This record gives sequence, C-alpha cells and structure tokens, in this order.
Amino acid sequence: MKKIIFIALLSSFLMNAQEQNITRKWKLELGYTTDIINASFGKHYGFVFKAKRKLLESKKITLMAGAAYQNSFINEDENMFTDHVDGYTRDLSVVGLVDFSFYPFNKRRFYMSVQPFFGYTNLKSKGSLYIDHLDIYEKYKNSYSYFNYGMINSLGYTFNRVTITFDVWSSLKGIADSGRFRPGDFDSRLFFGIGVGYTL
Repeated sequence: MKKIIFIALLSSFLMNAQEQNITRKWKLELGYTTDIINASFGKHYGFVFKAKRKLLESKKITLMAGAAYQNSFINEDENMFTDHVDGYTRDLSVVGLVDFSFYPFNKRRFYMSVQPFFGYTNLKSKGSLYIDHLDIYEKYKNSYSYFNYGMINSLGYTFNRVTITFDVWSSLKGIADSGRFRPGDFDSRLFFGIGVGYTL
C-alpha cells in the first residue's frame, strides 16, 4: 500500500513538473509604441508583438530566441511643419531576435533585458500635396524596403505569468554598413513603448 501511495505521489509530482516545464517555455508580448522624436510630423501610434522561446534559464539569467512584428503609423494630416499635406507614413518590420534577461534581485520579478534584432522593414508614405493659392495638387506614394537591425532594451516586472514591460526599440541601420545613420529618422527609428507579456 505504501509503495502504491509513493508511486502515485511520485507520478503526480513528475507530471506536474513536466507540465510546468512544457507550459512555461514560451513568452508572448504585446506592446503599444510611440515615436516621440517624429511627433512633429503628426500623431503617431503603433504596436510590437513578440513571441519568444526559452533556451536557457538560471536564477539570474534567462536566454530566449524568437521573432517580432512591428507596425507603426504616423498621421501626417496634423503635420506641424506644413498645412499642405494629407497622408500617412507606415513602418512595418518582421525581425528575429535574441533576448538576454538579467534578474538583479533574489526574487525573479524585476528584470532588465537586451534584445538584439535583425530582419526586414518596409517604409511606406502615401498622401497628397496641395497648395491652393498656387493651384498645385499632387498625389504621392513611396515605398522603401531594407534590411534592418538594432536593439530593444527592456525593463520588466513579473506577476506570476504576467509581465509588465517598458521598451525602447532603436534601429542601428547605417552604423555598420557605411550608410547614413541618424537615430530617430524614418529609416533609423526610435520607439518607446509599454506592454504586457504572458508566459505559456
């Protein structure tokens, strides 16, 4: 009888441990982003969705790898530099990333992370230019796709499986490819965001 109880308890423990190990491998994050530097060009809003899988975990460090989808939108109808433009600029990115998270305290709640990324970005502008007193009206549409790379820096706090994050997404395009590098410009974006994550 004791052997049966022992085997039942051991099986239950192993199944529970295995379930926790399986269900906590993935982390999903969704964040709202804003472009403070380019705010003069119009209202900006966007989001970043990240899916990451744990590769290594210790008391102080977690290593994850995954992918992110970034979508930002600037409504240039409220451009502070001109009243002659109606249009928008949209920025879409699909990138791969590696997440190095460090937990400085004994309880694994607060963490700091560095997430280098690389991937594809498409920048699209569309709208119309009109200057009534010169009788000028012209529609425009531009699209620019490029290889993008940079860094996401995050601060986070975890409540059980839910995480609150504060992110800075900075593109480093141009810094290592002999190109133009102007942080915060339309092809070297700098986003600030707040989001929520959930561990599966």
